[in-house]
Amino acid sequence: MGMGGVGLWVGVLVLVGGFGAALGVWPMPDAPTAPEECSVDLYDRIFKPCLAQMKTPFALVEFFASWEPACKGYKPHFERVACLFNHPRAVHEDEVFVVKVDCAIESNKGLCERFNVQSYPTMYIGPPEILASGSFASRGKKGLDSVEGGDVATGDDLLQWINKRINKRYSLKDKRPGDESDEEVTENQPPTVTTWQWQMPGTLQDVEEATAHAFAHMMDEKRMQSSSRASFIQFINLVERHHPSQRCREGSLKVLHNIAHWWPLRQPPANALKEQQLCGPGLPRGFWEICDGEGRGYSCGLWLLLHSLTVQVEDFESSVAISAINAFVSDFYECDHCHDHFFNATARNSFDSMVTRKDVVLWLWRTHNKVTEVVAQEEFKVKGNSTRKSWPLEKECPACRDSSEDALGWDEDAVYFYLMDFYRPVLRSGNNNNLRSEVVTVEKPVGVPYWAAASIAIASCGFTFATLYMRSYSLKFKSFQRLFRWS
Repeated sequence: MGMGGVGLWVGVLVLVGGFGAALGVWPMPDAPTAPEECSVDLYDRIFKPCLAQMKTPFALVEFFASWEPACKGYKPHFERVACLFNHPRAVHEDEVFVVKVDCAIESNKGLCERFNVQSYPTMYIGPPEILASGSFASRGKKGLDSVEGGDVATGDDLLQWINKRINKRYSLKDKRPGDESDEEVTENQPPTVTTWQWQMPGTLQDVEEATAHAFAHMMDEKRMQSSSRASFIQFINLVERHHPSQRCREGSLKVLHNIAHWWPLRQPPANALKEQQLCGPGLPRGFWEICDGEGRGYSCGLWLLLHSLTVQVEDFESSVAISAINAFVSDFYECDHCHDHFFNATARNSFDSMVTRKDVVLWLWRTHNKVTEVVAQEEFKVKGNSTRKSWPLEKECPACRDSSEDALGWDEDAVYFYLMDFYRPVLRSGNNNNLRSEVVTVEKPVGVPYWAAASIAIASCGFTFATLYMRSYSLKFKSFQRLFRWS
């Protein structure tokens, strides 16, 4: 698969796994201590493109229902097996790609019906390209097989079932050579706290604030039309998968689980949906941190939110991310001329051939800069001057400027690495006393393994009035072989 194998695809997508039965819960054995989560969470729109691009000989899909209490009991067993194959240091890397699908989410129900899921969990195994377009009718053909959770109630049971289908003799005790030393812990060693470190204090707060404001705007009765329901679900899916805040992801998942009741097809949304606080109580707070200032606020925060989402998408979902952002701006951005600026910019910024995260990140960056140029021109007409400039500034990223005469002025490879470094947080481990205040503790994130890696900072101008106030950063070319989801 190149550059890290299965590990490249894993961390950004993890969520919750589970077990139970549709018509009655079968007994659960004592569950092991919950391991880190290594399985990849998929939903209907990205199920096929994700599996179709995998190069492993096999893929394992778990269909589960997060509303079933017993699902939580099976999760540690399933994840122990998943970590044998999906972890960045997986002992059996590039053998089996392990994913899961939550059948409790409305948009996944058609996919679960296609595989005739009758009890939870139900596992399918086979070549990923066959699973991508397969169904229950394909079972027993082309190498596909399935099993209900009741028949593989422990991690050992599940692994033995997998072994028979891939002709291996793997064990849950398998380790990489040298990994035994990792388990040696010095007595009296202080506990390590894993945290996300932000380069600018206030980044996460403003992303959450923008998300809460965006949700409030989406709940405007004038915008909540039947025709905008699909756009709403699409954008909430993107937020649930890639938002840097755990509580915003949890709130989005709650909405997706209840969308059939809170916003039925061809009906107006229920009050229960309008009353949701997507990022938890107390938001929006009504003030900003890094986006504070005249003409900034929500527009600045919204750009920050969109950039923080795009740097997290995987290649196979790039077109889905573009579609979700366009749908949100089209149906839910309340500023009409800002809306027009955005689509005038994207009309000159084609993405028909986009297939990678890099394409998505640069697409939004180009759009952002084009909107900034338009706003600067409008300001110049009114005020006679404007301080707005294309970003990043040369002093912040000298390598981003292309000095060759025949170029358009940007080295987009350098810009891409700068953006990835700028819009992602830094993972740190250490004593609480040695950490700055702007951190997010990762104890038991929803679907976020502690081994995620990347870095960020923030900021941006708005659709209409944002000023680019930032620190100067030197360009740091880092390895992005494993880019995972935040907590």
